[in-house]
Amino acid sequence: MSHQSSMTNYINSFIQGLIDGGVTQAVISPGSRSTPVSILLHQRSEIKTYIDVDERSAGFFALGLSKAGQKPVALVCTSGTAAANYLPAVSEAKQSNVPLVVVTTDRPHELRDNGAPQTMNQLNMYGSQVKQFVEMALPEGTEEMYQYAYVQGAKLSNLACSLPQGPVHLNLPLREPLLPDLDLAVPKVKSVNTMTGKRCLSKAEIETISQNWSGKKGIFVVGPSFDEEAVRQLVDLAEQLGWVILADPLANIRTFGIDSPTISPYYDMYLRYVKENMTPDIIVRFGKLPVSKPLNQWLATFTGDYYLVESATEWLDASKMMTTLIVSDEVDFLSNMLETQLKRADESWLESFNKLDQIVVNSIKSQDITLFSDGNITQVVYQTMQENDQLFVSNSMPIRDLDTYLPVTKERVTIYGNRGVNGIDGVTSTALGVAANDTTRHTRLVIGDLSCFHDTTGLAMATKYQLPITIIVINNDGGGIFSMLSQKDLPTSLFDDLFATSTNVNFEAMANMVSLDYSSAESLIELESLLNDRPNYPRLIEVRTSREENAEFRRAFQQQVRQIIERDMTC
Repeated sequence: MSHQSSMTNYINSFIQGLIDGGVTQAVISPGSRSTPVSILLHQRSEIKTYIDVDERSAGFFALGLSKAGQKPVALVCTSGTAAANYLPAVSEAKQSNVPLVVVTTDRPHELRDNGAPQTMNQLNMYGSQVKQFVEMALPEGTEEMYQYAYVQGAKLSNLACSLPQGPVHLNLPLREPLLPDLDLAVPKVKSVNTMTGKRCLSKAEIETISQNWSGKKGIFVVGPSFDEEAVRQLVDLAEQLGWVILADPLANIRTFGIDSPTISPYYDMYLRYVKENMTPDIIVRFGKLPVSKPLNQWLATFTGDYYLVESATEWLDASKMMTTLIVSDEVDFLSNMLETQLKRADESWLESFNKLDQIVVNSIKSQDITLFSDGNITQVVYQTMQENDQLFVSNSMPIRDLDTYLPVTKERVTIYGNRGVNGIDGVTSTALGVAANDTTRHTRLVIGDLSCFHDTTGLAMATKYQLPITIIVINNDGGGIFSMLSQKDLPTSLFDDLFATSTNVNFEAMANMVSLDYSSAESLIELESLLNDRPNYPRLIEVRTSREENAEFRRAFQQQVRQIIERDMTC
């Protein structure tokens, strides 16, 4: 059998393994060594492929596809530094539990470590940022090797989706010539079915927890990426217990369309001012820590029973406050708890939180709504969203502003973000991946100027695939978050050079570079008018704000809330 036939059958078998392992989408960054994988993937009708020439952006685009699609996504590139550019997205996928199957192609072993061009050590190149690394054997034309290639594809895809989900890496060495035989059919291999069970507690364990919680003052704290099926059950459980839910925006509880008094949306503003008699008996946390700094500081002072519920054994307790770890599927755990006899907490417990929320609501209503601040812009963005829309929110200040102002909404909106490693890189590409996963839904991205500038090449995917996304760039000419941190007290020259880092980016020229529709908004009314228009093509809206005015606006808002709480609350 010729080399071309052996290689084609071997790679086709591997791709069949990916498909049987659940891969339905792939992002390809073209290159020479990856030629046979790219061509054979691109030809398969079972897999939708996207082409992105920048590997760093491609990695994040795949991350977005996987986040929204809840399926493993394959990444394919050539050898050398192309593969190294996946590392930021792989790291984010690891920390945020997103399944990616990274396929790097490589020179064969005889061309390594002897000066051959575009060759570097790709073995374990992502280190501990992947769940498993596999160095594939060179293609051979035997049924045994085809079955081997199939199993590697299926096994790695399955592993990426097993708990805790995350990225896996497969390095595939290939000899030249690299063009596959397009007339060959996929060889017959023995398919493998996989069945995976859920972790759950026994009935006795559920009863014990139910007795411990009954009649106590409790709080559910919910971090990013909460199970969608579990939201309704969590709210029902909170209503039975008379407990409070403090949910991160990325938990998608505030925007699930459920209006329940148990969901307290404005904890980020009031928790820093509540007193000791607002301390619960029990805290139950689901998943990773929320973005709110006041909430995390408040959690760190708690000395009572602290439960952590995880579907995988990750022990995600940076605060070291956990007293009980519950390893269980969230839906299963909550549904079992709802079947027990639960005693409700004193009504005053929930009423106190409702009163605190109302204080923040009144303070928001009293703000100058004509001021073009980041906070007011955030409010206009979510107020103009419609049922079933998607919102991707960038790191730094956009996610914090959303956390501060996001109410419990009647419209069901899905919110995404990159809160694994919390970087500002690749945000645009990830949002575009989310938009590409379901083009029937309108997607918005709220992003700062530095973060948008950092991922400029990623914008090209928006126009290439005509994704229905509106990118709102809040341009305060630098890193706005540092105006809220201790660095703000540095001498002006140091602060401006090292932290404000003004770039003077011309976003209209940037949009023109990739043929992206551009608009600017000079007022909240103008922004609202632009956002009420919902085109089915990509566009960028730039809004210019002042870092200094934003910082002062936030400080004044906090001071107002504090004064009212100290005046009106006896807690």
